[in-house]
Amino acid sequence: MAAIDLQAELTKIIEKQSIESLFQPIFNISAGKIHGFEALSRGPVHSPLYSPVPLFKTAEHEGRLSELETLCRQIAAGRFAERKLPGKLFINISPKALLDPDHPKGKTLTMLQQLGISPSQVVIELSEQHPADDIDLLKTCLLHYRNQGFLTAIDDLGAGYSGLRLWSELAPDYVKIDRHFIHQIDKHPVKQEFVRSIVELCQSLTCKVIAEGIETEAELQVLRQLGIIYCQGFLLGRPETNPDKHLPQGLSPQPNMGQATHRYIETAESLACGAVTVPTDTKLKSISDRFSSQPALQAVVVVDGDTPLGLISRTALLELFSTPYGRALHENHCVIEVMDTRVPQFDASEALSSVSQLLTSESDQLMAQQFLILRQGKLIGVGHTKDLLARITEHRIKVARHANPLTGLPGNVPIQEELQRLKQQSRPFYLVYFDLSHFKPYNDIYGFCRGDEVICHVASLLSGHQDADCFVGHIGGDDFVMITTDDPEYKVAGILKDFEAEKRSFFQEAHWQAQCISAEDRQGAISLQPLTSLCAGILSPRHTFNATEHELSALSARAKKQAKLTNSGLCLLGSTPPQLRQA
Repeated sequence: MAAIDLQAELTKIIEKQSIESLFQPIFNISAGKIHGFEALSRGPVHSPLYSPVPLFKTAEHEGRLSELETLCRQIAAGRFAERKLPGKLFINISPKALLDPDHPKGKTLTMLQQLGISPSQVVIELSEQHPADDIDLLKTCLLHYRNQGFLTAIDDLGAGYSGLRLWSELAPDYVKIDRHFIHQIDKHPVKQEFVRSIVELCQSLTCKVIAEGIETEAELQVLRQLGIIYCQGFLLGRPETNPDKHLPQGLSPQPNMGQATHRYIETAESLACGAVTVPTDTKLKSISDRFSSQPALQAVVVVDGDTPLGLISRTALLELFSTPYGRALHENHCVIEVMDTRVPQFDASEALSSVSQLLTSESDQLMAQQFLILRQGKLIGVGHTKDLLARITEHRIKVARHANPLTGLPGNVPIQEELQRLKQQSRPFYLVYFDLSHFKPYNDIYGFCRGDEVICHVASLLSGHQDADCFVGHIGGDDFVMITTDDPEYKVAGILKDFEAEKRSFFQEAHWQAQCISAEDRQGAISLQPLTSLCAGILSPRHTFNATEHELSALSARAKKQAKLTNSGLCLLGSTPPQLRQA
């Protein structure tokens, strides 16, 4: 069609508002719930401008891009409200339209207010595929939206050059990974490492990652393993005028998701590499040929139907064939005769820490170099010990980097990651906030070195009561947290009782006998201050479930304040302050 005809077609579309809004679902695959919908605009069905590429390119060529995008936003928000769609509304805005001097200011907010949609329910997506020349001006425009209460997202991360700079300087609420890195991610380790890095960065920046363009179950499986929570793509739901609000059958959350009770967030499933399987009657010559043609292949799994029976590694077969007449003697034997039947097997949900402990516990044997990973008894892949050790080393370095320098306990970054992990997995948990009451007078009289000894003593007490279901962190100063999935009241009472029983060693005899210290209060006046004591405020799952970081902080402060007013030093928020149980 001639350019003049496309110009006339565009004018007709804008004047008649002939835009159709489709909505593609974005799911939280961990919780199995809808998170929101991305609005995608189309022209009239039989129009040459039906598809988005010619539609928006024509508008840009005619200088009407801002006008068209404003219309698309208006129609999308209207349809979203009419259909009463749940969750967030993701709306695309191109940098060129946003930076247009004639781009209307405040019109989106007014329109949403008329429709009864809160700006906090709307995510402004900025695509990296259409970079802007003036990054600083673009940041200013996006901050204008954020100041109005909108959420922001960087779309197509990795497709252009400006995304990482925008990410670091704007700190968006979401990043959407370009579909290039999602396509066949199950077959490309480099893509997996890219996504893993993005997930780790987002955990530190409290930013949500969305993987888009998911088309196969294999892709989805790898993304689950890498810690991706929010997913979008044809596998989960196509763009529709009336989109599906539920995950397709067979893609519901896996039963083992969220069941890990160790501090390693990742499980054995994250190490699973595609397994090459052979039946029991396969000749060793055939396996040798396979190893020769696939230099990266380290092991082959021997199966009977869906049941794994053992494994034969490249090293073991080469060793067998390297003996005098080894190949001639053995190449026509079946693999079942020489396979290793003692190869370790782990369920996909097993924590990496447990896998490591089990692999290294057999002191009288060489450590296995490969192991099998199963889900409900069925093979899903082969794990390599070198990958496990590398992952654990990375984790330990990361923990050390964010540990409190005085106590060595996890600091604020790991604490927030733990809270985020439990929230993403929709697991109920208790949050205990420990604090030293009347600690300032102690520091003033005895000095900071003695004060540090008290803090380290508290850290030791908390660590001594830590188990697989319990996370202990040091916020800073004399403030600690304990996060646990089990009711901690009895455990916390024991910690407070132990502190009271042992604290005498920190005080001079005169102070201990008087049970007070003469020191300055917070107003600078000299007064008698009680001896330092440990208190704890507990938030139950009723308070912590789905609470924001700000809400948890406010509730913890309130629980701690109430705990300081009790004789026991312990308060379960929202209940009658409990008395210490007898040990």
